[in-house]
Amino acid sequence: MADRTDHGVGPQPHPDLPAWLTERAQRFEHWAEATSTPGTWDFSPQSLDALEDLIRSQYDSDTESLTARRDAFLQGACWYIGEVVCRTQGAVWKFEPFAVKGAELPSLFGEADPSGVVDDPCVGVPGEEPEEAIYPMGAVHGLFSAEDELGNPITQHLSDVLGESDEDDEEA
Repeated sequence: MADRTDHGVGPQPHPDLPAWLTERAQRFEHWAEATSTPGTWDFSPQSLDALEDLIRSQYDSDTESLTARRDAFLQGACWYIGEVVCRTQGAVWKFEPFAVKGAELPSLFGEADPSGVVDDPCVGVPGEEPEEAIYPMGAVHGLFSAEDELGNPITQHLSDVLGESDEDDEEA
């Protein structure tokens, strides 16, 4: 596979990511209070189940969640999911979109359904490829997927972002 930087394309850290992370962290207490269950949000893997229930109670489809992706609730939920991954797995926040040199980077959480554009941050192990990272907003939208790309039935959960648990290993 050719190096993507050979063709004038390369990863660029998004300048809006640090401000977005700071804003989310500063608004976390308010976000938690607004969920009516502030004591639930302890950044544990189990808290993702409660967040999933809350998201499913507010949205019925990925179309609804896509439309609401810039709303305070989903912005906070996205940050929270990423923080759980960071705190439990040593991941870091990233958003390094590939853009032609000199081209403008996509805005962070731009239009409601940016076709072909990844414009939201991810979390992953430092140095890993973007394809291996976890996209919290993608995990939210995935909750409403009933089948995979091959048409097989699936059920996705927010806890899936943490990978296989010991419980899954015992069942295998």
